[in-house]
Amino acid sequence: MFAIIDVETTGLSAKNEKITEIAILLHNGKKVTDEFHSLINPEKNIPYRITQITGINNQMVANAPKFFELAKKIIEMTEGCTIIGHNVTFDYNFLRSEFQEFNYIFERKTLCTVRNSRKYIKGQPSYSLGKLTQSLGIPHTDKHRALGDAKATAHLFDILLNIKPDLAGGKAFYLPPALDKEIIDKLPHKTGVYYFLNSKKDIIYVGKSINIHKRILQHLNNHSTRKSVEMINHIADLTYAITGSELIALLLESDEIKKLKPIYNRAQRRSIFTYGLFSRINKEGYYELYTDKIEPLDKPYTSFQSRESAKEFMYKLVEEYELCQKLIGLYKTEGACFDYQIHKCQGACIGKEPTENYNKRVVMALDRLQFQHKNFYILDKGRKAGERAIIQIVDSVYQGFGYISDSEIGNKTSLTNCIQAMKNNKDTQSIIRSFLNHHRMDLIIG
Repeated sequence: MFAIIDVETTGLSAKNEKITEIAILLHNGKKVTDEFHSLINPEKNIPYRITQITGINNQMVANAPKFFELAKKIIEMTEGCTIIGHNVTFDYNFLRSEFQEFNYIFERKTLCTVRNSRKYIKGQPSYSLGKLTQSLGIPHTDKHRALGDAKATAHLFDILLNIKPDLAGGKAFYLPPALDKEIIDKLPHKTGVYYFLNSKKDIIYVGKSINIHKRILQHLNNHSTRKSVEMINHIADLTYAITGSELIALLLESDEIKKLKPIYNRAQRRSIFTYGLFSRINKEGYYELYTDKIEPLDKPYTSFQSRESAKEFMYKLVEEYELCQKLIGLYKTEGACFDYQIHKCQGACIGKEPTENYNKRVVMALDRLQFQHKNFYILDKGRKAGERAIIQIVDSVYQGFGYISDSEIGNKTSLTNCIQAMKNNKDTQSIIRSFLNHHRMDLIIG
């Protein structure tokens, strides 16, 4: 039995975002036998850019059931089923993340129609759902809505079953020709950095994960792009470094990519944070915040991987600190901003709010982005019991990381001596600030 699933979400990260809509079609290998569809209240704001894509807005989900109210239905419908999806990892990871919030482990077999379309329907100019349905003549109404996309995926699944009737009976993962399965079997379920090597022992890719074994299997099952398939077929060996600490894994991955320049990490060889947040004072005396591309000598308050992520962050600042959309660059107008018209802005855009009142809130927002202390150590999980990971900051500059036994944590000399020197750059600063903003960490000050 198969469960063809599609979800719409508030963003791309299963760790940080939520489901706004779900559709489940049960398929017995011959036809669809049952159907379930519902909007879901994500209990968080739906970004405007997501609404533009899906058409789902905050008003539509305000009275919809929350995920936990649908959880029992989803479990019952998918029990004993293989989850089918177009880029199934996306939908499956969101489901697992939602269930994890109330400590339920949701585990199902999965099958990806992207991967199998590349394998059995060759020669397509694109394997996106919209382009495939168009080229194959598959009905596809309500694009980017859960039910419409699930129905289109069901038609695609039917085509794949006609080509390959035993489609769901394949191996657990694809093993590259030159890679020994024993290497995969011995991979640890621990946090760290991993390296893919080709037959010449050149490192072709560096990645990080909180579960190295699981993440590498995801790579081996990812046939969604030509680049991913090409990389998989070039893997002849792999190695890894256990870090224990997720923060150290992020920092080490960034450093290794810049140093080794792996061929399949092209996008990350330079800074992965290309946009920065800056401030200026306008002629009326108000602080203006704006985002722009980071130039070599720039020192932004914080940085972002894309213009879209920068814009999304600015919307959060507006909401959290009651800042003016006009003065933060989100609403271009000669007069009042939109929020003032609906009584959410206090009038800084038209000089109505005193500059000292408005600027005080801007300073509060910017203070949040800085390290609270100039000199400190971050304590995190070690690689084994009785050990702690240490990250050192001196004069607000990242120095490096190391490991120390629990018994030596109170010894400042031991803390300093354990640090392995690493390069400080905009990426390391952004990684550390972002991690501290989203995780509660133990610190040693001074």
